[in-house]
Amino acid sequence: MPWLILSDDGPLGPGLRADADLMAAHWAYELSIKDRILAAGSLRSDDGLTKTGSLLIVDVPTRAEALALIEGDPATKAGLRGRITIRRWYAAILDRRETG
Repeated sequence: MPWLILSDDGPLGPGLRADADLMAAHWAYELSIKDRILAAGSLRSDDGLTKTGSLLIVDVPTRAEALALIEGDPATKAGLRGRITIRRWYAAILDRRETG
């Protein structure tokens, strides 16, 4: 079951994103769970450069498991995330193909 996880960076976001070791740990974590990730990426301001948050769509049975995945991320543990929203997602079109 797909779950959409949106997170806005917290006030420490820019500094944490500048930490190469933390971002490497974040990326390694995402690669370690990629079998459960349908889509992932940073959210950016209108300039296309400034990272402001993250989008993650995971395929797990429950909201609790989706929450556990985002909470297990080293970037979350370090305080990168501000507000986190988790919503059940229905894929009507995915990868330019109708799925519904």
